[in-house]
Amino acid sequence: MKLADVTDDDSLSRDSLTRDGLTGPVRRSELVRHIEANGPVRLEKLVETFRVSAMTIHRDLDLLAREGLIERVRGGARAKPHPFAEQDVRLRRATRVGLKRALAAEAALLIRTGDVVAFDDSTTVAAMLGHLAARAPSAVVTHALGLMRELTLMHPQISLVGLGGQYVHETDSFLGAIVVEQLSRVSADVVFVSTTALKNDALFHPDAAAAETKRALLTRADRKVLLLDDSKFEAKGLYHVADLADFDDVIVNAELAPELREHLNTLGLRVHYVSTPPVEF
Repeated sequence: MKLADVTDDDSLSRDSLTRDGLTGPVRRSELVRHIEANGPVRLEKLVETFRVSAMTIHRDLDLLAREGLIERVRGGARAKPHPFAEQDVRLRRATRVGLKRALAAEAALLIRTGDVVAFDDSTTVAAMLGHLAARAPSAVVTHALGLMRELTLMHPQISLVGLGGQYVHETDSFLGAIVVEQLSRVSADVVFVSTTALKNDALFHPDAAAAETKRALLTRADRKVLLLDDSKFEAKGLYHVADLADFDDVIVNAELAPELREHLNTLGLRVHYVSTPPVEF
């Protein structure tokens, strides 16, 4: 059942609209997104955020819990784990390492001397660190904790703007509303991101807070670069991050299926095809 099809007693009442004009079904969709982006949330905070009565929030949470979209906890609600959550960062760091290094080397060529560069928390983007000395950016903006550590050790001459907030162990990064708010105060010349899934000419991610953070990161630079490999095409994702049309450059391995290569070439993007190294290590 889709949230937009659900109605209850408040759908026709004055409480079915917030001051921003959200209907009951839309509000419930936003509730799910808010809870997944901010972790366990108390009912009082949801009342304040959505500007409706406590009774309305109670009904919304009960309905969403019955639909299996959230979990009720004492005094509030928390996100329901998704069965296709992103793989732990420790496993991702050991996967297709050679290919990630090849993609990162190609992507690094797009950095101009003096650029302010923004990096997301993907392990593919993190592989760009070894190329920064040669490209000489003036500063790096990132929410990836591991990348922050490595940057200060490898490139102390490069200014670091580290974004903090709710730390997520699985991604070794800071995610969610606090990071998004901090991003509104910075800008960059070029941003590099990757994601877990590409489908219907759009990027998706299984985690709401990660998707929200990547979306915000992409708004901070005029030049946008996507790094991905052929395993991301038609993979599982849930939350929209961006459309392919939003990017200027796409870095992908040359082993991509011919029909997918042909399609990418029709989108008006600068597509950089990188050969997979003969030995993965």
